Amino acid sequence: MAASKKKMVVFDIDGTLLGSNKKVLFSTLEALTRLKEQGHTLFVATGRSLLYAKPIIQLLGFQNYIVCNGAIGFVDHQQTFGNELASADLFELLNRFSQEKVDAVIVTLNQLYRVSSFDLEKMRRAMSYVGGALPPVHNQAEALIYQVLAFYDHSMEQAIEPHFSTFDFVRWHDDGVDIIPASGSKATTILELAGQLGFDREDILSFGDGLNDREMLQTSGIGVAMGNATLTVKKSADMITDTNDDDGIFNALRRLSLI
Repeated sequence: MAASKKKMVVFDIDGTLLGSNKKVLFSTLEALTRLKEQGHTLFVATGRSLLYAKPIIQLLGFQNYIVCNGAIGFVDHQQTFGNELASADLFELLNRFSQEKVDAVIVTLNQLYRVSSFDLEKMRRAMSYVGGALPPVHNQAEALIYQVLAFYDHSMEQAIEPHFSTFDFVRWHDDGVDIIPASGSKATTILELAGQLGFDREDILSFGDGLNDREMLQTSGIGVAMGNATLTVKKSADMITDTNDDDGIFNALRRLSLI
């Protein structure tokens, strides 16, 4: 990779920018600083909602970010892309969850609201993985819903997911699933925003570790899987680096001659 050509460098949050202790390594901070100094354009691309991604975005000084697994995209802190859930299909989905006693949380631009309370402990357990608390009960209507979080384990997948072809179901926790439009993903939004900024696909470098990062890694000019990623994710990448606890981001960027 030519170090002189400016890149669009995209980072997942959990398991990538954050170590297993949910903190940012000093080497990662140094790598981000060097990338910025050299004029590369940095993005976060996360399954987290804007509410839960914002502390990391602010801490690390990102100006560009993709949240809700690609449902919303921001360039220079301005929303330039949105892909909301169709209301009729969403109503049917929430009815199915109610019948199956599956808890759900709806995600708007700036907030999360839970719509049921069947198993609060399961919901708390999953939400804690992304640094979140139990969302408040939904008590107001908002025009746009970008994502739904549903709380069920693998045993419930076949009872729900094949019946809703207009949605993609992306598992991020043993008890947690993101639901976004079937046409949406981190990868789709990355390509959309890359086009807005004048980057070609070959100019995109992405880092990830989770199942919701596979398409992003495959779509990028170079996709880097963290050493802590599963084998399935690693097979989707062009490069495998060290883990999120072992300077994985810094070491990969050094190997690519970008820092």
